[in-house]
Amino acid sequence: MMRITDRDNSSKNKSIQILLLIFFCSTFFSVQDCKADTSDKSRSVYGEIAQYTAAGFPLPRKKPSIKPSAVEKLSEDESVYSKLNAIIDAISALEEELEAKSDLLNKAKTEKGKTTILNEIDEINRLIKEQENTFELIQTGGLDLAKIEDSDDKAFDWQKNLLEILQPVMNELHAYTEDKRKVLELQNKIAFYQSQIDNSRKALKKMTRVDRDALEQKALNRFLLVKKKWENLLEDSKHQLDAAKIQLDGMRLLEQEEAVSFGDQLEQFALGRGATILMALLASLFVFLILTMLWKGILWLSMRKQNGKMSYAQRIANLVYRAITVFFSIITVFIVLDLRGDQVLVAVAVLLLIILIWALKNSVPRYIKELQTMLNAGPVREGERIIYHGVPMKIERLNFFSRLTNPAMPGVNLRLPLSELNNYVSRPHKDDEPWFPCKQGDFVLLADGRCLKVRHITPEYVQLSLRNDSMAEIYSIQDFMDACPKNLSSGFIITSTIGIDYQYQQKSTTDIPGVFQEGILNRMQHENYGQTIRDISVFFEQANSSSLDFKIIGTFDSAAAPDYYMIKRDLQRFAVDVCNRQQWTIPFNQLVVHQQ
Repeated sequence: MMRITDRDNSSKNKSIQILLLIFFCSTFFSVQDCKADTSDKSRSVYGEIAQYTAAGFPLPRKKPSIKPSAVEKLSEDESVYSKLNAIIDAISALEEELEAKSDLLNKAKTEKGKTTILNEIDEINRLIKEQENTFELIQTGGLDLAKIEDSDDKAFDWQKNLLEILQPVMNELHAYTEDKRKVLELQNKIAFYQSQIDNSRKALKKMTRVDRDALEQKALNRFLLVKKKWENLLEDSKHQLDAAKIQLDGMRLLEQEEAVSFGDQLEQFALGRGATILMALLASLFVFLILTMLWKGILWLSMRKQNGKMSYAQRIANLVYRAITVFFSIITVFIVLDLRGDQVLVAVAVLLLIILIWALKNSVPRYIKELQTMLNAGPVREGERIIYHGVPMKIERLNFFSRLTNPAMPGVNLRLPLSELNNYVSRPHKDDEPWFPCKQGDFVLLADGRCLKVRHITPEYVQLSLRNDSMAEIYSIQDFMDACPKNLSSGFIITSTIGIDYQYQQKSTTDIPGVFQEGILNRMQHENYGQTIRDISVFFEQANSSSLDFKIIGTFDSAAAPDYYMIKRDLQRFAVDVCNRQQWTIPFNQLVVHQQ
């Protein structure tokens, strides 16, 4: 059994010496390659392969890629042959050791010994396999056939992959809080050892009250042994307490020495991750703006002959292009972060993206409805009409922010998001359909008989004033509609009534209406608004209780609207003048009292 152990140790020492020899040789040739070739990728690949395999570590599954030019240059170098020879020597040594282990396995008598030797044989086989893979990797210039069967059999674990992505963030937080945790741990240790010291002193103090003379020899020996145990615990606790205090003081002193002001921290952040974040955001914004402007130019060229209207295919292309624009903008952020080599920010960006997607998952039905609207297939359609807060509005353009206009309100453009626009239902409209009872500059007659000028119209209010823009009043849209405004700017009619005595009854339906009409018309034609008169008509209206009433109807153009009040007064005035010229009596209402 002694001989087997010696042989085992000798073979083990021999393999260790061979591995160390390969390590130093590979390191030496890696240094020579660095001087001969300035290519960082080829130098790092071959240096890492030699050092990795010589040290007995397994190769990474993802093989580094090498430029063909660098491989051809290194294949001509003698260092490659030296590395291949060294690997063959290492394989031979491992095979000899494997044979020795096999002999030991056959001679082993105990199950424990066999298990140990089997584990060593498995480790040697693994090392031989790695050396063979390394030989093939160097020989083929860094190219390796992927083990497809391994990747196919391995199930995808998204949780594990997500944890690997977020590992840099966790490491960063761990490193950031490491000093604080150490300080807290030392403080807990100090409190613990102080408690032990107090308890030990109390226990030893109680032991001094015991009368040793009353104890038998065995009891006394046991007593002294327990006392010694507590004394040792006291001393050990003191030492541990002093060590923890010294370590805590050292850490606090180190924190004071390494303390950085807020300004320095801000400067470090601005020059480090702050600059990286700014670069990523600016690059993403640049890509977004460039792609957006490019698409606007394409739409302008394709829609020049369509009066600004998008076809169904163009709407689908618009949605797809906008999705591509957002995708490339997000990808740009990750590219910049990767080029800057900040894996922590990459992990944070991935986490934020996952949170955003998770937060938007409940809004998918709403987004589908908005996409239907964008495709002009939803409850509202481009070019149609809706009632928005009591005001008719035309959907001028459908987009993520749609534009609404009203022909009666020049300069008014509403921007509504699709989420709000989907709450309405539009309908087609006719060309001659009015969009509002009036427009700016019109004169309207309200239900209370006032004639006012429209100064301003907005989707929220209407401002009215007198003809000289004085005494302005503001009405909400609803109050304005409730006032039942009549627009005088498209022409209007003014009526008036006058009565004469019953003594002219015989001519009341024949000659008198013509006399009234001629007299009133002649007088009104000499007024400032005379050119705006369309017609003056006088008709017998009714036989009233004390007079024969005649209805005077004047029709005027829109230009006469500012003189509405004057025209209304002049109708009565000129009618009275006709009565005076004809010497017609104008009766007044008589009150008859009947007594019984």
